[in-house]
Amino acid sequence: MAHNTLMLVAQLSGLRINVLANRLGCDTELARTVHDTLAAKLARMIAAQRRILAADRARVASRGTEDEEDAFYDLHHYQTAFYETWLVEPIALLDDYLVDDLTNEYFHFYTGEWHHRDGEVPIAVPVPTEKLCGLDTIITEIEDVTGSRFSVENVYYSEAEAEVAWWESTGANPDVIFGIEEGGR
Repeated sequence: MAHNTLMLVAQLSGLRINVLANRLGCDTELARTVHDTLAAKLARMIAAQRRILAADRARVASRGTEDEEDAFYDLHHYQTAFYETWLVEPIALLDDYLVDDLTNEYFHFYTGEWHHRDGEVPIAVPVPTEKLCGLDTIITEIEDVTGSRFSVENVYYSEAEAEVAWWESTGANPDVIFGIEEGGR
């Protein structure tokens, strides 16, 4: 276990360096933000793996003593925490959303409140890979190495917000498209 953990620390460190180096070539604030978020998440993953390494060393050092059982449970705790934090749900790199299908509610991260879900809100729109300045290949490599899954999505909490974002992404003017002029119809 320690050998795999040590290898994972080395791989994650190298991938984090790749993310930081790739950030230098970013030309948009969105891409820089996603790069910064991913680098921070990788740093947290590395710290979690280092805790597992330390707990494994403590377990080996306590063999045959009265602390052996405690050391085993500490190691198990850190391994379980890593699994639950990084491997169960996709990790949001831009916007996050939480939907409770049982109660048909969603958690609005901006207000910190739960709301009844009527329709398709929240609407999660994946960010196109060309807007990430090459980060998509690094994300794929991280997913292959760790088993974690990442999402890069813009989340809109109303259909109106989603529509405005769609018009902005297309660069079209709805007034021109629908023939609405400034003076009226």
